[in-house]
Amino acid sequence: MSKTGTIIGLSILVLGAAAVRAQAPDPRTAAGQLAVCGGAVKWRAVGYLEFEVKSKNASGAVQGPIRYRWDRRDGYLGVQGPNPTGAKIDAAIDLGSRSGGAWENGQQLTGKKLADAVSWALARFGQDVLWVTFPLDWGAVGVTVKPLPDTPADGGKVNPSTEVTSPTGTWTVTLDPATGRVARTVLTRKGAAPLTVGWDDWQAVGGVYFARLHTIGDLGETVEVTVSQALAEPPKGAF
Repeated sequence: MSKTGTIIGLSILVLGAAAVRAQAPDPRTAAGQLAVCGGAVKWRAVGYLEFEVKSKNASGAVQGPIRYRWDRRDGYLGVQGPNPTGAKIDAAIDLGSRSGGAWENGQQLTGKKLADAVSWALARFGQDVLWVTFPLDWGAVGVTVKPLPDTPADGGKVNPSTEVTSPTGTWTVTLDPATGRVARTVLTRKGAAPLTVGWDDWQAVGGVYFARLHTIGDLGETVEVTVSQALAEPPKGAF
């Protein structure tokens, strides 16, 4: 190949690479977060998630783990773990009707005890599932995402930032400039102090990325989220 041909070829490659970068979704948007977390196709293909949540405070006391089996397609939920009194709860819930069965230390519950156990399981799931689905569900109904100007970082660098608003509150989100994934969030809610969380140790399960470690502000508290299965369908015997 002539020198001119070589230069033209290299120019085409450079322009092609630039075009690919230009077409990449902005990670400060809902579509961009899906892209950096594995892609919309892979996330839509996940019909079943199995994960556990365990927290540890500054003194080293551990809460949990709470284990979840979640059929995203048909709305079934299994929750296992210690309730605030330390009793082991095993609940099976239909998310559509918000009802189901529950056992405490192996004994089936009825009446008010059953209602209390189901309410506890639903409340825990409502809190803990955000560790898994944020930011995969930024495109959900009732959620708005507004890209923000880059924020200064150490060494003269800058980090991309965005703002996410949902019925829960408003998050100011700082993204990792290398991966585009969430690195830090500050949640503000009416009547509550801002909650700052660091998001680290992103792991791919079923082709989708989830943050394993969450460090909560200056409290010295950590929340570990381990996603063990991300499947198209629930495995046999899951419910």
